[in-house]
Amino acid sequence: MNALLPDMDRVSELMKTAAAEIILPRFRALKDGEIDEKDGGELVTVADIETEAWLTQRLPDLVPGSTVVGEEAVFADKSVFDRLAADDPVWVIDPVDGTWNFANGRETFAVIVAYVVHGEVHAGWIYEPVSEALAIGARGDGVRLSGQDVTLGDSGAEAAFVGTAARYLRERAEAAPEIVREVFRPRCAGHEYVQILSGERAFSAYTKLLPWDHAAGSFLVREAGGHNALLDGERYNLSQPKGDMLTACSRDVWQKIAAVMSPRDDE
Repeated sequence: MNALLPDMDRVSELMKTAAAEIILPRFRALKDGEIDEKDGGELVTVADIETEAWLTQRLPDLVPGSTVVGEEAVFADKSVFDRLAADDPVWVIDPVDGTWNFANGRETFAVIVAYVVHGEVHAGWIYEPVSEALAIGARGDGVRLSGQDVTLGDSGAEAAFVGTAARYLRERAEAAPEIVREVFRPRCAGHEYVQILSGERAFSAYTKLLPWDHAAGSFLVREAGGHNALLDGERYNLSQPKGDMLTACSRDVWQKIAAVMSPRDDE
């Protein structure tokens, strides 16, 4: 185990407690004034704000000197994002990933936490409060999904693949049915990474790469034996989240899907 790692189980416990005490009591029970709209039309609820504040108070105690970059904190103060490029260990928090689903009474939402040191993810957690699915993994120590070890890296049978893709990447995927059998619109990044870990889907592709959405999930897939990179082959940079990113259950699948999604010369 890496000496820099926090108590992995304690992080899981904090996430579950936040879900039980703050998020789930508001599920399908949000009151007038407990849902707001941020710039760009994204929703935020009282559960997002209170969960992030609750975790922000507790996670740094697990690693003295660590700081927090949370989705809602960055929305309130853009300079918080700069902590990702600093020397202190950073907790990256998405308090309710899939807020639209949560606010509209749909069960697909998650709490996501990543632990980052010098710009590199060293541990990740995705917890889905309704199903109680928990994906957890640390650098060099493997990945578990609901207590079961996860091993990816096998491309499986030669067949068209099922995955998730955003915007023009989805359009490109749909144009190649011999490679991509079915492609869904993204609804909750954390859940979609869990679907790759469970074998339900083969890939996910995003054009918006905010670290609270993707730091933990892309890390967990890589640690389990899958592959993740920008379509141009570069690594995902948390402090400069730009480009189009593809995560897949194996390098072989990544290469096949990337060939479909990469821009053509005439674009």
